[in-house]
Amino acid sequence: MMKKRTPRLLAAAVFAAVLTLPAVANAASAEPAAVAAPALKTKFEAEGAFAALQIGEQVHVYNKDGQLFKTKGPWREGDLKDLFILPYGPEQIPFVLIQHDKYGYMVFSDLWPKFAKGKEKDTEEAYYSGRIFYKAQTRIDGKTRHHYAIQKGDEVITYIANDFDNLKKGYHEGYRVKGKLRGLVLYDCCPYTVVDSADGKLSVYHAGEKGATLSGHIDLK
Repeated sequence: MMKKRTPRLLAAAVFAAVLTLPAVANAASAEPAAVAAPALKTKFEAEGAFAALQIGEQVHVYNKDGQLFKTKGPWREGDLKDLFILPYGPEQIPFVLIQHDKYGYMVFSDLWPKFAKGKEKDTEEAYYSGRIFYKAQTRIDGKTRHHYAIQKGDEVITYIANDFDNLKKGYHEGYRVKGKLRGLVLYDCCPYTVVDSADGKLSVYHAGEKGATLSGHIDLK
């Protein structure tokens, strides 16, 4: 289901790219079968300048110029739950939330700049950015161990390593926000904390100049 009206150029680019995918091309050219094959699972989301399309168990993410990345592999495949955008400096970064049969809610983005060297033209590889849990947690450690978030009373406090090259030097408080801790997502070593907010939505926060800054929302529809 489309959350916002999609610009025609973006929609056209997405569906033109879709026609080149093997599963879709084969389905379009195959001879009619005596027994109908199971319907191909699909879902489309659009947000800002980005779109996400689930085909089968894979999710493809696009901008107006074409595909940016896709989820692939047995532990990265699942149902598309949401496409959301978070700020990274002046940039807007698209993330997809998928629901894996075994691992639950998983978040993926394009490769970080530090991992994209030599892969600037790679339009397939995705980066596993973190998890969102079904229930509130008391502590979540970032996948790189450079950050962690804890629940303390009615607040969630996110801590950041003092020295990314030597974690023995400890951590300092980065920011705190009211809510219940549900997830911790990373992009280029920047933490984004996911909390249950008072309005029942999942809200995402990052470190701003004056403490926690609301970055975006995640819809678990």
